[in-house]
Amino acid sequence: MMLLHHIRALGDKRYKHYVYCFEIDGPIRELIEKLGVPVIMGPKYSSIKNPIKFALSLFLLIKSLKSFIKDNRIQVIQSNSDHSNELAVLIGKLSGIPALPTIHTTMAFVDKRSNCDLRVYIRKLADRVIYRISDQVIAVSQEIKDIIYQTLRLKESKILVVKNGIIFDEGTLKPVKLEGEISSSKNKLKLIAVGRLVPLKGFDILIKAVAEVVNQGLDDLLVLIVGGEKNSSQERLRLQSLIQDLDIENYVKLTGMRNDILELMKSADIFVIPSRYEGLSVAMIEAMACGLPVIASNGPGLKGFINDLQNGLLFNVADHKGLAECILRLAKDKELRNRLSRGARISFEKNYDMRKNITPLVALIQKLNVKTKC
Repeated sequence: MMLLHHIRALGDKRYKHYVYCFEIDGPIRELIEKLGVPVIMGPKYSSIKNPIKFALSLFLLIKSLKSFIKDNRIQVIQSNSDHSNELAVLIGKLSGIPALPTIHTTMAFVDKRSNCDLRVYIRKLADRVIYRISDQVIAVSQEIKDIIYQTLRLKESKILVVKNGIIFDEGTLKPVKLEGEISSSKNKLKLIAVGRLVPLKGFDILIKAVAEVVNQGLDDLLVLIVGGEKNSSQERLRLQSLIQDLDIENYVKLTGMRNDILELMKSADIFVIPSRYEGLSVAMIEAMACGLPVIASNGPGLKGFINDLQNGLLFNVADHKGLAECILRLAKDKELRNRLSRGARISFEKNYDMRKNITPLVALIQKLNVKTKC
């Protein structure tokens, strides 16, 4: 999604964009292709648990990427995840073109597994080598830049902040008529949470908080948990089981992946982000653009962007009772909801418009003497 907004912000007058993906396909592909940008699905790589298959798949992937770069006369590579960052820098060096790895989260640098785990040791060693030899490292927030600087010991000048943001076309958005999908949704306070179905996102905390507020008498409530991915079936089953055990099936719905997240947000009253850890969340930025008050954990990657009682409310990480208190507070105080809604929208306009935030990246491309088409 962040890549989509980068493409839109850079535009096609000076740049020709290509997207090369070698991991999981998904709904964002269609949105990118609608911009006239070709999306190429490369060969998938195997797990490092099988070193021989991993080495072979990596060789085929590098060969495919080198041919792609040569055939399309690629002049700069920007990558957006751990594995693609490592590959982009390697391919950039082999092809003689600048590579700009982008770090969205620093979870990989604070891996809780023991260094005795060979995979952790290899990953940390690879990070130190790859990011040191890269042309420039892009961080999506100042907080992430600070962690990169402290952890990887890079020169401060080598880390460029290109703050996350979106291009928001409010005039084209129409709220989803939820009554057509969920008959019981009419006249209910609607909360929405968005993200991959992984424990890190803390959706179990939200589900427990919903049970708490229902037990305290707030039953005019509907919570939509939007998201999923190819390998999330186990987590989905775990969350669904928790919902059933707490007897709140009428209050919490797991919607799966959706292509109309902004439209769903326009139908909601409150955005909740209960993550145990975040980068600079695109979903949070989208919620602010839609004018939703935000309830967020005070974990890394969130507390620096939510100002308590200005654009949202904060609760302690993994504290479902604290989250329940925040939900009850906003449910009972419409005036506070409206004030936080205005604050969220102001935060978006001031900090998260991608047309403004892309400026450092444009300057970097020009500095690298990358020729742009006229």
